[in-house]
Amino acid sequence: MAGKQGKGRPSIYQQLRDGAEELLDEPGSSETVWMPGARDGVLIYHWNGRADEEELRRLSTAIGTLKPAAVRRAIGEARIISLVDALLTDVSAAGLDHEGVYDLAYALATESDEREAVKLGIALLGLFDAEHHRDELMTFGRHDEFTLYAMTALRNTGGDATADLWALARQVRGWGRIHLVEHLARAADPAVREWIVREGFRNDVATAYLAGTAAGAGDLAGRLAGTPDDELLEAAGEILTALTDEDGPVAGMSGYQEGRRAAELYLGHIEARTGADDSAARPGAGELRHFLYVHALREYADEHWPELLPRCTEILARPLWAELATAALAGADDDAAFGRAVRACELLGIPTAGALRARLRADPYGAAHWYALMRQATQRDVDEILALAAEILPLAEIASGPEQDPGLGPARQPHRALDLVLQSLDAWPGHGWPLIAAGLASPVVRNRNLAVRALAAWDHARLPPEARTAVAAALRAEPDAGVRERLERLHEGGAEPTTPR
Repeated sequence: MAGKQGKGRPSIYQQLRDGAEELLDEPGSSETVWMPGARDGVLIYHWNGRADEEELRRLSTAIGTLKPAAVRRAIGEARIISLVDALLTDVSAAGLDHEGVYDLAYALATESDEREAVKLGIALLGLFDAEHHRDELMTFGRHDEFTLYAMTALRNTGGDATADLWALARQVRGWGRIHLVEHLARAADPAVREWIVREGFRNDVATAYLAGTAAGAGDLAGRLAGTPDDELLEAAGEILTALTDEDGPVAGMSGYQEGRRAAELYLGHIEARTGADDSAARPGAGELRHFLYVHALREYADEHWPELLPRCTEILARPLWAELATAALAGADDDAAFGRAVRACELLGIPTAGALRARLRADPYGAAHWYALMRQATQRDVDEILALAAEILPLAEIASGPEQDPGLGPARQPHRALDLVLQSLDAWPGHGWPLIAAGLASPVVRNRNLAVRALAAWDHARLPPEARTAVAAALRAEPDAGVRERLERLHEGGAEPTTPR
């Protein structure tokens, strides 16, 4: 049974059984905060290094003792994802007592209160038939931090694990879904591949990670050669749009052999569904997101498929889109639909500033709306936009003093909204001082970085006295070494600091 360790917190397994989403061993505010499974996912997709030999030797030796406490101590700062294959090879070749290895694996997985120990435990459980601990693996698999390890362990069964893996894939949305769908794309069950191309490719990391997988495993081009329903046509547009990003995390359209055929078939369906005869249009034909999908395809075609440019341009010129965009701008219920309407209106040359201001008065923390409003700011209206921000954002509350805070969670919504204003202010030197002042005194590191960058764009010789005073005070109080260095440069003469956007 899952227990507690010396630190007094429950095991991660117990936390997950109790429904926890955030684990008690989350890093402190001074460390980089990763979404669940992200650190391992980045290593898998973007790291070509080798396992640290010293870490591998230390952990292999500790596992040989078959003592959970020794293994936990040996893990230290190691990342199990970079060692796991070599460790399992060493354990399999070491001739250790099987029952002892199983007891060690189960204890690490279910009793540890630190995630790397849990991952090692799950990986070791993968050496044994999953039927002995299926319920535990399913519990771990529902949390994106552990899905990859649970998936691998579940596959070690005498039967077919597809049903369990598919069930998990429908329950996770982050890196866990990416790992599961990559595996399930090879499943024999056509229903699984149907789900992948219609829905399973969607995740909370980036659609691009699974777009190519879905297009290939789900035979997207073949399906579009038939008569796709509205759901499939929408999925096709989303997948093809993601594939147009050749600078994304994985291969884009160039990695999908039938990309041009699929795009041409998709455009044909949109042509038919948005034709001049509105009475012939089927339900869903006027979905505004198809305008954005076709626009992305036109951008891609401009460089790669010039023969498709006229079709894209003709579709985008149809009056239907302006009518839909205007209606959505005025009546969109949720932020996602409103955001699509704003983007479509911008592309169509339809003003959106009034709608954005109204939306922000109703929801001052709509970060995407601040981004859109600042993106279209002009010399004529920038001060009006900044005055609105100073009026409706709680600047006094934001300026509570510097900390090492990453700015995550519901309580930091005001700070994230301020971010989206501050990040554009270096283009408007001399404007927005109240917002910059709040950013300088914010607990969120990014707020302070962006405030320093904005102020560095000003003419240092003409900084108002209150700005000089605020910079000096911020420098004295700054706890972050990087921000302090930028403040020192600013204090000494206003040199442009190196600051992330």
